[in-house]
Amino acid sequence: MLSLKMNGYDKLSLMATKDLGYFEPDIVRRPTWPKVLASRLAFPLLCLLSREQSLKLGLIPIDDERVIQAMKEAKGRVLDIGCGANNFVRSYGNGTGVDIVDWKGCDLVIKDAAKLPFKDGEFDTVSYIACLNHIPNRDDSVKEAYRVTKNGGKVIVTMITPRMGKFIHWLRFRNDPDHQERCIDHDHELMGMSPSHVKKIMTVAGFKNVKRRRFVFGLNSIYTATK
Repeated sequence: MLSLKMNGYDKLSLMATKDLGYFEPDIVRRPTWPKVLASRLAFPLLCLLSREQSLKLGLIPIDDERVIQAMKEAKGRVLDIGCGANNFVRSYGNGTGVDIVDWKGCDLVIKDAAKLPFKDGEFDTVSYIACLNHIPNRDDSVKEAYRVTKNGGKVIVTMITPRMGKFIHWLRFRNDPDHQERCIDHDHELMGMSPSHVKKIMTVAGFKNVKRRRFVFGLNSIYTATK
């Protein structure tokens, strides 16, 4: 039975991020320019560090970069599909995070990312933060995202390319407990998606004005499109 958890996040209780584990929900803060500069200079080191280690050094964890970019693009009420610990919705402050796994912090556990228990046009923004490649029926899921997006709303996808995905997953495996525990289902999951693949799925689903913007030295990308 599906159950929707409370959305009233207590930010004060989540401020001490340095000691949180990988699976613990947290607030991702918008960084200052000095912190961004320091993190860019330390990027080779950050590739080898866990989120917790990066925070202790006062730097931006690689995992947080995509959340920061998504917060710049989101508008209105958000539905984050494949939310994990739900850091994006918690940081943005207005929305619902769903996942097929009962992560601590997840608002709603679903059985299928292509069968959402929401009304038509219920959200202003639907997002997939580094997860569309892990959804086996990703084409149907984005079509479902189109259904629950309001007219004039938008979809957000962050995604690395397959080649970069293979390298990053190999490089960061030691600091990625998620992949350590569940492993990649190579029959259904992808290590990354090409720009043309992402854009095609969004377009076929009905979204228009698809745009791609690169971030973090162009190694990652955020895609947006409107309904």
